[in-house]
Amino acid sequence: MTPFPISVSRVNAYLACPLKYRFQYVDQIPPPWRAAALSFGSSIHAAVEWFHNARLEGKTPTAEEVIVIFDADWYAQNLEPLVFSEKDSKEALAEKGRAMLRVYVAESSAKLPKFIEQRFEVDLVDPSTGEAFDVRLRGIIDLVEEDNLLVDLKTAARTLEDGGLERHLQLSTYALAFYLMYRTLPRLRLDMLLKTKMPRLERHETTRTVEDLGWTARLIAGVGKAIEAGHFFPNPSWRCTECEYFAPCQSWRET
Repeated sequence: MTPFPISVSRVNAYLACPLKYRFQYVDQIPPPWRAAALSFGSSIHAAVEWFHNARLEGKTPTAEEVIVIFDADWYAQNLEPLVFSEKDSKEALAEKGRAMLRVYVAESSAKLPKFIEQRFEVDLVDPSTGEAFDVRLRGIIDLVEEDNLLVDLKTAARTLEDGGLERHLQLSTYALAFYLMYRTLPRLRLDMLLKTKMPRLERHETTRTVEDLGWTARLIAGVGKAIEAGHFFPNPSWRCTECEYFAPCQSWRET
């Protein structure tokens, strides 16, 4: 039997709302629009990735050069229908993104990263017990720095909530994949580029134990089993009114 392939983004999508997961990944219903915040984050990531790749090529890119990449990607993102929050607009987010990238470039370490957008694909195993699951874990690590420091970059409107660093599934999955590949516990860092009035960059370092990684492995395996078994049900929350699958969900409720 071929191992069930899954990524942490799909795990997070299922945990947020299993029915939305079905609409998006199983039924593959084309969304009528996309949340502007998601597209904005993609444009920031594209610019940051270009920045680090240019550095690895021996260049010293300026903030304004990075902003050119952001502007081009943001223009492309807006060719498709986007839905903005009441406080945002295409122009306002463009200005905010430029300010955020100036902060990011100014506060970047002089040390070069080892890897950028490092892909991984590993068979899922609980490292605390050795139990193997019929799951293939895939993903991309944003940044790998010296001394096995794995970095995830996020854009956010506010700072990290209490306990958010310890519960951060993306970092836990990075650490799990790294441990399964190299049998070494990595260091972890969450870089938060904040869309506050005065943009700022927060860096939060953390670690995971082997027991933590075992819990993460079992969670991912459980989600994989639920998806394979076809367990798709709604998870009503404040997200519903902002969901691009609101109409299919309403139709599902009426059947």
